[in-house]
Amino acid sequence: MGGISMTAPQMWLIAAIVLFILEILTPGFVLANFAVASLAAALAAWFGASTTVQIIVFVIVSIASFLAIRPLLHKTLLKPEESVPTGVDALIGRLVTVTEPIGPAPNLGRIAADGDVWRARTDAPTRIEVGTTVRIRAVESGTVVVEVPI
Repeated sequence: MGGISMTAPQMWLIAAIVLFILEILTPGFVLANFAVASLAAALAAWFGASTTVQIIVFVIVSIASFLAIRPLLHKTLLKPEESVPTGVDALIGRLVTVTEPIGPAPNLGRIAADGDVWRARTDAPTRIEVGTTVRIRAVESGTVVVEVPI
């Protein structure tokens, strides 16, 4: 009875394919390193290297890929998402228009931002008049702190 016979390069390639498929199903970029090493061992087998040399190539490439490729993949593929400011934080840095005169402290005025009216104060020693464009520097307890941009 005849069985299926495979050459060493074919076995290494099958191992690489299986490992790549398993890598897709698992997190962590661990199995991909072994898959790359299997491809390197398949290449060595293709050129007629002995089984011992194939295993040495597999081990060396596995270690090298763990030390080089895995950290690189983690750095590039698992970047933390940049947070987009929302709500009150989205106001900081915006240019808005004064709708009621502001200041000097402690006198509060009002500004309009995206159709909403906010209480506003300034640390500037002079009054900021209606219609002036100001920059929101901070938000403190529902009151925006503004400054006149230079």
